[in-house]
Amino acid sequence: MNLLTNREYLGLTVPFMLSTMTQPLMGAVNTAVMGQLPDPKYIAAVSLGAILFNNLYWLFGFLRVSTTGYAAQAFGAADRELGTLAFFKPLVLALLISLACIVFQKPILEGYLAMIGAAPEVNDLCREYYYILIWGAPLVLGNYVALGWLMGQTRVRASVFMQVSMNVLNMALSIWFVFGLHMDIIGVAFATLLSQLYGGVVSVVLMYYYGDFDYKNLPWGELLDWRTFIGMLKVNVNLMIRTACLLTVNNIIAAVGASFGTVVLAANAVLLQLKDIMSYLIDGMANGAAIFSGRAVGAKSGAGLDAAIRMTFKWLVVLAAILMGVYAAGNEFFIRLFTNIDEVVAMAMTYNVFVLFYPVCAGIGMVLYGVFCGATRTAPVRNMMLLALAVFYLLQWQLVPEIGNSGLWLALLGFMAAQSVILLYYLKSLRKEFTD
Repeated sequence: MNLLTNREYLGLTVPFMLSTMTQPLMGAVNTAVMGQLPDPKYIAAVSLGAILFNNLYWLFGFLRVSTTGYAAQAFGAADRELGTLAFFKPLVLALLISLACIVFQKPILEGYLAMIGAAPEVNDLCREYYYILIWGAPLVLGNYVALGWLMGQTRVRASVFMQVSMNVLNMALSIWFVFGLHMDIIGVAFATLLSQLYGGVVSVVLMYYYGDFDYKNLPWGELLDWRTFIGMLKVNVNLMIRTACLLTVNNIIAAVGASFGTVVLAANAVLLQLKDIMSYLIDGMANGAAIFSGRAVGAKSGAGLDAAIRMTFKWLVVLAAILMGVYAAGNEFFIRLFTNIDEVVAMAMTYNVFVLFYPVCAGIGMVLYGVFCGATRTAPVRNMMLLALAVFYLLQWQLVPEIGNSGLWLALLGFMAAQSVILLYYLKSLRKEFTD
């Protein structure tokens, strides 16, 4: 296969980076819309519901990631049947998972609310929000599969259009339903559900147009044979374990941060939003790395894999330098975009240096995660995350009692740095496996 050029690499990764940015923007708009209503119970209820759905769908985000890897390998091998299986096998899994979410919707919600312990009126509003949106589970998980397949097949415009248009529609409908139609929390829920329905329709149209599947002769025997799912399930379980570890760390950070008081909790929330924006940009580059590494593995090209890794590292350095430079120059400005409370701003400025160094600690691990997922070699990802979680536990146990919130942030940076170091170690074996 031809080796990678800067133009080809950036032509794929930059659109993915920009499209991922619409995701945190959508959440910010929904939160801001609820924040304009007179009672804080609305924003609290939407926040609780959003956290539940984020955790639920993030847990099954492997459907997109693994589909990207398998589709990229099929593209690299120029194998039409592999491309067909790369879409329909995870689609079957997505439908089964979404069916389980709908069947068990009540115990999922009630168990979550019992764990959170919010006020009764907040719980009631959260229930209204949840029982509308849970019906979008098949649409969301089906979209994950379609999006992953389109990305793996390097259908950049189609995948970006799907993401951006769905998120923009969600934002517009939320504003209209709440401020124009005065539907309050139900308006936000229906805005999200309708945007998910739109995304489902778009994904069907795009898959029909780009799929090039032989629908009359689909390999139903292989699709419905549980033995063919074993390898895919192994890949997905490893990614699911990674996600569970991330959720564990996020919940620990929220719980420990809350113990330091309201001002510190608010300051951490602002800084974590800024950290997440950096993460989404780096994640866009990881998506590109997954596609190029998957193509190289599908073509059985060790040289192609090395070229994808080198190109990813080169542009990661550039991205990290830009992120750090921009943040260093305007950190207080960015913080004040989220809050005008001077006490919170001052507290956030105390800890903002940890956000500055986030790209250095996290960048390598995030993009290598994309490389390993593109190669569908996820056992190292699982092992890495379990070891990194142990590092986080040790650091926060040692540092938080000594230096408080600074210790919590150092534990987070240590967690991300550990991922980078461990995946660099595993990278040697991955390269050796595909040496030409």
